[in-house]
Amino acid sequence: MLKLTNLTTHPMDLDRFRNDTASIEDFLKSHELDGFEIMLLDDWEPHRLSKEMIQGVHMRFWPMWLDFWTGNREGLLKEFLTEEAIIEFYGGKNRETMIQHYKKELRRAHKNESAYVVFHVSHVTLEHCYNYKFDYTDEMVIDSFIELINTITEGFNSEMTLLFENQWWPGLTFKNPELMDELMNRIHYPKKGFMLDVGHLMNTHTELKTEAEGVDYVMTCLEALGEHRKKWIKGIHLNSSLSGSYVKRIQEGDHNHYDPKKPFMERYIDAYRHIGQIDCHNPFEDPSISRMIDSVQPDYLVYEFITETYEQLSQKIKRQHLALTHKKRCI
Repeated sequence: MLKLTNLTTHPMDLDRFRNDTASIEDFLKSHELDGFEIMLLDDWEPHRLSKEMIQGVHMRFWPMWLDFWTGNREGLLKEFLTEEAIIEFYGGKNRETMIQHYKKELRRAHKNESAYVVFHVSHVTLEHCYNYKFDYTDEMVIDSFIELINTITEGFNSEMTLLFENQWWPGLTFKNPELMDELMNRIHYPKKGFMLDVGHLMNTHTELKTEAEGVDYVMTCLEALGEHRKKWIKGIHLNSSLSGSYVKRIQEGDHNHYDPKKPFMERYIDAYRHIGQIDCHNPFEDPSISRMIDSVQPDYLVYEFITETYEQLSQKIKRQHLALTHKKRCI
């Protein structure tokens, strides 16, 4: 099992390491990590990251992508208000823009010898981030996602594994095992599996109060999948999210700050901050989390945190290590 952490190629992230290869190598060594799962931004080429550092690539995600994919102009204009805002957000006018973007990302990940890539499998509009009154079902999202993946991987030959990540919005949640079968059976690309995001699964249960309860809940969900589906889980995004009280308050009507008449990017930034309150990406500090890791036995364990400084990232990694090490000391 490789232990990784997440990193983007944004200058803000790389500047933490003085944009220096030796500093990045020292960081990985001193924190006992085997590499990164990175998010490639724009046309940046990872000159400061050796291929050995890049174990995984997290693909770009447009949270509200389904109307763009299906060509639902009415739904798009309701969300974006103007054609200009649609083009600015997606980089084009139709699904071909998305297809070419993902094909390019796959080629870049392959070029850098990434072992896997990760796709989010969900859809949510900005307003639904607050009220949870979704227009789309899990099945509708999965059907379109399968079409997307089969389109972008047609003729693509690589040893990379495609991993599909759960969220708590409509799509892949790990709460409907049959939809996991749909993804495995209908996606043509042969090397595929799942990335279990622990915090995202916890976000599907707003009554969780402690991390120990979270572990019990995740274990119950995994048991419901059956052993063969659990074996499809090749990686884990390890983080903790106990945001149920916040979500319930929002659902009860405390979302007056959402204004559908505001320009799209203002609403998008507001929603991004709001989602950060739901999806906390904290270290999982209850040592009982090792029960879940031992049960899954993933190839990749990714410490996935949200941080702003080198010191924050370092401290969160150390706290996560401590929880897992504490379990070993207790055996």
